[in-house]
Amino acid sequence: MQRTWVHFHYCRGIVLTLIQGRVGCILAADCVWNAETTVGDGSLINSLKRAVQKSISNIGIEVRRLEDPYRLHVYEKLFDKQTLARRPFYNIGAANFKHPYWTSVDYDSDWYGRNRDIVHYDLMAIEPLPIGDGQAHIIYTSHTIEHVTDKAVANLFREAYRVLAPGGVCRVTTGPDAETDYRALMAGDDDWFYWDQWYDKPEAYSSFLRAPATSAPLEERWLHHVASQLAPNQVEDHKKITAAEVRALFAEKGFEGTLDYLASLVSFNPQKPGNHVSWWTHGKVERFLRDAGFTTVYRSGYRQSVSPLMRQSNLFDSTHPQMSIYVEAIK
Repeated sequence: MQRTWVHFHYCRGIVLTLIQGRVGCILAADCVWNAETTVGDGSLINSLKRAVQKSISNIGIEVRRLEDPYRLHVYEKLFDKQTLARRPFYNIGAANFKHPYWTSVDYDSDWYGRNRDIVHYDLMAIEPLPIGDGQAHIIYTSHTIEHVTDKAVANLFREAYRVLAPGGVCRVTTGPDAETDYRALMAGDDDWFYWDQWYDKPEAYSSFLRAPATSAPLEERWLHHVASQLAPNQVEDHKKITAAEVRALFAEKGFEGTLDYLASLVSFNPQKPGNHVSWWTHGKVERFLRDAGFTTVYRSGYRQSVSPLMRQSNLFDSTHPQMSIYVEAIK
């Protein structure tokens, strides 16, 4: 019999061990969901474990608890207590991210929910990060830069270079990858735009779309992920670009010319910070990092950080890996 570990990071570190029978295949599942907000105290965890054990014990599944869901032992091996107490690892645009050794930096607004344990920072203010020179060991930002302007991103990267200690790592993940999105649009690959299926019921889309996401032409669905305000299905009162106009722009201006033109027509709306207002490719992210002062800049990948602190998929790189860009820079 073959023993395969199937990790469910969501249940606060519960691990399921599947004892396989005659079938000799290897199973692997690395599922991402943060249940901090839905799974409460220990009694609920124990009830969940008992229920799972009772319902699936007949197929040989064993449930036990991970002792170190944050991988604290990795941090404690690499850094002394004084360093860890400063929490010199910064997640910019952290949303609901939590880690005892990390500092979460984000825009405090009703959109993302208030009363979070964050350091408030407005990327669009184009101001210094609230961190001293050379005080950070890591700057991490995931699916944040597409929501602000190129000018704001350039400032963020310059600030990341300033606050990092020598040898510090800046990891950037964003999406969609504009090149892959463009190829999918040109190929008529409806399946690539998989996330639109999540917004086909009124309770899911009505706060920002006029109609189900999949009801719009593919060009307009593509546009919503590049310059959200211009998409005809977007509820905001703003200039709109039709599917035919998108095609005409590509014919006239080419790939990057069209993207730059569309980005010039939109602006950051603090009431809708989830809008996309800028476009990114690996090359563009790398160029902005070099312009900020980094000389060691390279393409990374899902869970492929040079730092062992950023390889835990329940905490890092978990947002839309299929469509994402991963780039790192070392000071």
